[in-house]
Amino acid sequence: MSDDDRLMHHEYDGIHEYDNPLPFWWKGIFLVTIAYAAAYFVWYHLGGPGLTEEERYAADLRELEAVRAAAPAQAIVVDEDTLASMAKDPGVVERGHGVYAKNCASCHSDKGQGLVGPNLTDTFQIHGTSRLDVYTTIQNGVPEKGMLSWGPVLPPDELAAVAAFVTTLRGTDVPGGKAAEGRNVDRFQ
Repeated sequence: MSDDDRLMHHEYDGIHEYDNPLPFWWKGIFLVTIAYAAAYFVWYHLGGPGLTEEERYAADLRELEAVRAAAPAQAIVVDEDTLASMAKDPGVVERGHGVYAKNCASCHSDKGQGLVGPNLTDTFQIHGTSRLDVYTTIQNGVPEKGMLSWGPVLPPDELAAVAAFVTTLRGTDVPGGKAAEGRNVDRFQ
């Protein structure tokens, strides 16, 4: 085909346009992307051979509801005596220390002497005076001070274990601790 045969019959500002078809490989890529898009639509939006997105979501939601329904059965009764006995159990205290190191040390420091959060090693307590008050503070958080509520985040046994661990810190007076905040309370026995 000569250049004159490829010249189109229209012009714009004295410029003539050639009739240049796209190369075969370019058309091939275009057709492959159309086929891929169609397969993607069938597979991911119409369910393909498996479940649709809505069916997977419904299945995940049923699984979550089953876990939530089973949670109260796993819950332990937390009171002052339970927390006191947990604080004397080295296994529980060690588990609580692990939870503390993972979630609490960033605000209260590795030994509890306080950074952004208050010092946990002195004999002062901001919210209440008892072990149960410590547990409640951890569970519900203190949003106005920036402490999030750990109740929805931690399983009940880990929540109780970290509360038991924190009660073992009172009165240890780690050097370099943050200044006392709250009211003076007795050391836990």
